Amino acid sequence: MRIYKPQDFVGHLFCHIEYIADKLPKPLQWIEPSINNLFLESVFSLLIGNAESSIFCMSALMEHVLRLANLNTDEIKIKTTTEINKMDKGSYLSNLIEESEQKIFFKDCDIEWWKQISKNIRNKSAHYLLPVILRNCAKVPKLEKYIKHNCKPENVTKKNYFDIVTDWGAFYHSSGMYLACGFINDATEELRKIIDNTNWVSNETYWTSLKKYYDDFFSYDWKIDNMKKSIEKCVGKL
Repeated sequence: MRIYKPQDFVGHLFCHIEYIADKLPKPLQWIEPSINNLFLESVFSLLIGNAESSIFCMSALMEHVLRLANLNTDEIKIKTTTEINKMDKGSYLSNLIEESEQKIFFKDCDIEWWKQISKNIRNKSAHYLLPVILRNCAKVPKLEKYIKHNCKPENVTKKNYFDIVTDWGAFYHSSGMYLACGFINDATEELRKIIDNTNWVSNETYWTSLKKYYDDFFSYDWKIDNMKKSIEKCVGKL
């Protein structure tokens, strides 16, 4: 077992990457860039410690996938102005969930989870109400597993963390990463269910470089020694 002693931001970043890598979700199958590259942005943000960005991207992806599934479960058709215009007229996530409840592509999905996520994470994150996300999730049985029990500002002595209105510092200190890890993994599995319930197939006709980049990310072994070797290949022996 190696012990690392980071001395600067990059050192801390590499240590965080190695620590969080085995907590990343398994990749969604490749369908096409609007789904997979947004998924990659969410997971990559998680990897490098940007919990807020990770949550933003995943929330947007949840809405996007539901919108696509409601339009057509047989194929992905978003390359034309007509299809994009149809998507632009779509409902909000909460409305999309209601529209989807009885549809086959929503089979086996946790509908109550979706509703609570829409209300307490997606909507609040869109308005940058990070303390409200932490407070609300702590009170919702479906979501309380995303909250660390020490989710409170430093030096606060109240025992009942449910009653603490947590400030932004707690989110950026560690609670945001804890929440993001749980949320991103659960959201990935819910999205996987929807995709599996459609007839969507991988589109590799265009943007093959994007698929390769996607596959490379999820197949990489994010160990510090490996990252060092990758850098050396780019810039020479360090």
